[in-house]
Amino acid sequence: MTAMPRPPLLAFVLALAGLTALALEARADDPSPARPARGRHLDLQMDRYAHDFGFVKQDDIRTTTLTYTNASNRVVKGIKARGECGCSVLKASHEELAPGAKGTLQVEFNTYTLGGRMRKRVRITSKDYRRGEIVIDLDIRIMAGLVVRPPGVSYREVPQESLPVKSFYLRWYEGHGQPFEVTSVTVPGYEDTFTTSIQPWRDLKDPKWQGWQVDVQMAKKLPLGNFSAEVLVRTTHPERARLTLPLNGNVVGKLWIQSRAFSFGTVRMPSDKRSSLKLKPYKKDVVLKNPRTVSRKGKVIVEVMPDPYMAKAGMWKLVARIAPNAPAGPLDDEVIELHTGVPGEEIVLFKVRGEIRAAEGAASPKGTTDGR
Repeated sequence: MTAMPRPPLLAFVLALAGLTALALEARADDPSPARPARGRHLDLQMDRYAHDFGFVKQDDIRTTTLTYTNASNRVVKGIKARGECGCSVLKASHEELAPGAKGTLQVEFNTYTLGGRMRKRVRITSKDYRRGEIVIDLDIRIMAGLVVRPPGVSYREVPQESLPVKSFYLRWYEGHGQPFEVTSVTVPGYEDTFTTSIQPWRDLKDPKWQGWQVDVQMAKKLPLGNFSAEVLVRTTHPERARLTLPLNGNVVGKLWIQSRAFSFGTVRMPSDKRSSLKLKPYKKDVVLKNPRTVSRKGKVIVEVMPDPYMAKAGMWKLVARIAPNAPAGPLDDEVIELHTGVPGEEIVLFKVRGEIRAAEGAASPKGTTDGR
């Protein structure tokens, strides 16, 4: 008797069933992971998924240790932990765990000049990303002692004709800090350029925050370019009687320029080390057309070009490198001229910082040293 041919649909169904059986057999050896819960791992479990450091001070370091366990019947490899910022330092004891084994995660949190209520997250992953990731919430209240916010005076961009004022706050939180007085605020060496005033302050949203508001007024116009100084604060607080805060800004005219100095550090020739800066028109009616550079000593070669990522916004890029024939020695006598074609700011001067050292085995020119 001749066998009847199988209908095409039946053949397809049987083939699909065979593939499914093969897939199930493969899963028995290497199970396909189920979807993990958000913030959890299919194999690893923590002794806790959150930690509260409580109320702490600025410039303080707090630590805690958490435990993770391999709760599966498979070896977990490539265990790694990462944080959200440089304020936390993490150290996992094991990168690989056998079934049932435990490891510890040491967490070190540095408050630096941060302030207020914060939540940071730590994430733990394994080599097999499909198994999910552990998310641990770290809560911290940098609200004890004397808290400075913001931790400095930044004027950012200062239009050439303006005399802006910036404020910072010296404060304490009721129940976790103590009242104090601010006895003086000065900008040493720039007393005729910046004036300061002090007045009581209380947070309207959270009245438990109180303290002092300090206004720093620019009283004198500064030349174009970056400026920096320090604000010296004296208080009656027993732990922070003297504070030094950074003060900085960038005076701009028709052009915004990131910096007016190229920095190379120490360069051993031959070298392709580069230093780059950015600039763009600060005012809408200013257009840069074919700017060019001149190196007065010929020690540095500077190219000027439209910024490849921000050309539409009018941004330009200056890229400097050491000239191949530049002699060993300091670069402080080098000056770069940028010819802009912008009326009133036709030539912008850039300093060069750094030192060139001769190639290994080469004799240094007379009057210079290679630092060895």
